[in-house]
Amino acid sequence: MGKIFIKDLGEHIPGTKSRIALNNIKEFVIVPYFIDWYKSKESNKIFPIFMQEISDLNPTNKQIPGILNKNPFFEHTQIKFFTADIDNMPSGRIMAFIDFNYSRTHNEKIGWLGLFESIENPDVAELLLDTAVNYLKENGCTKITGPAKFNANGEVGLLINGFDKNPYFMEPYNAPYYREYFEKYGFQKENDWFSMNTDHLISNEYMSRIENLMEKINGTSRNEKLNEFNIRNINFKNLNSEIKIIKDLYNPIWGQGNHPQFTEMTKEEFDTLAIGIKTIALEELIYVVEKDGNPVGISVSVPDINEVIKEYDTKNSYLPSKKLFDIRDLKRDIKIFSDIKKRLKLKKFEGMRILILGVDEKYRKTGIDSKLYYKTAKAAKAIGIKHGSGSQLADKNFDILNPLFKIGKIAMTWRVYGLNV
Repeated sequence: MGKIFIKDLGEHIPGTKSRIALNNIKEFVIVPYFIDWYKSKESNKIFPIFMQEISDLNPTNKQIPGILNKNPFFEHTQIKFFTADIDNMPSGRIMAFIDFNYSRTHNEKIGWLGLFESIENPDVAELLLDTAVNYLKENGCTKITGPAKFNANGEVGLLINGFDKNPYFMEPYNAPYYREYFEKYGFQKENDWFSMNTDHLISNEYMSRIENLMEKINGTSRNEKLNEFNIRNINFKNLNSEIKIIKDLYNPIWGQGNHPQFTEMTKEEFDTLAIGIKTIALEELIYVVEKDGNPVGISVSVPDINEVIKEYDTKNSYLPSKKLFDIRDLKRDIKIFSDIKKRLKLKKFEGMRILILGVDEKYRKTGIDSKLYYKTAKAAKAIGIKHGSGSQLADKNFDILNPLFKIGKIAMTWRVYGLNV
């Protein structure tokens, strides 16, 4: 085997002109296609839509409306991308970044690692980790956390259990030997995140229990309290005001301490996330809970678009190009996106991802959370959805774990590591 070559793909520092070319981001994005384990029968890897992934990683001002966007996360985040090559073949990648908003929240300059990939070669892995760790140390970080894209608001943790499961939309999936590489390097566990999967049999049993509970409390004082809440679907016609409602609830609910690696989302970040969700969402799977006219809870579930990506890639296996606008790669994106829109119109999905679910702390354990789960499950069943995943759920967030244990069981476990430097 030849010499390992680490390639610096460029750096972005907030407030300065980005030194990262879009072609280099594309080169970074396609690395997982060269990881042999993902080609094995054991793997359930789902590769992202190219232009969406490039947009997520794009700190530059170069944009093409509707195709390629800039991620506002980089307005407060410094980042550098690296790849590893052997004999001019992609062999791994890693990104190192400093989210200054997160560091301010935690009163410590914390560095992050993310989107780590490596062929099954400990030398490649160690050199990539060394390169990223040294970059963060040179920039004054005293602690390093990860892996993540980019924190608890996105895709967080290294998959350590559940490799036999199909990942749902926005659920990280990596090769099983990555855990050994991180732990051998010296990274130690900070916390775990879970996915809770439900099938129609389990959820039907849970729905029956909730229906029985509703019958028991009918006419009681507890039922009167439940009737004080109004659960309604979101209205896409009033998208801007609905986005504001969800944003105003999201940051306070998720910032209460039981969501490690969380940092408050800016308005621009939330707007970008919401617009992205709308392109793959159905109104009947998104709820707002109100009390006395005031929003106090939300539930956002989306159809599992990974079904469409997997279907296309199973029929059209190939290696993508490093070129930003390669015809075959663009054809893949366009075809997948077109199929997603068709299936949304027909409401023809088998799975869904419960993306956001929470109730204001003072209204938890009133029964409204169970009623919210019930309405979501009932709406999903009505449009033919047979299974779902609630994720990512922090191991210390018992307010959500306990009720979801009644619906399903842990399917995947992701671990976040820390390293003091």
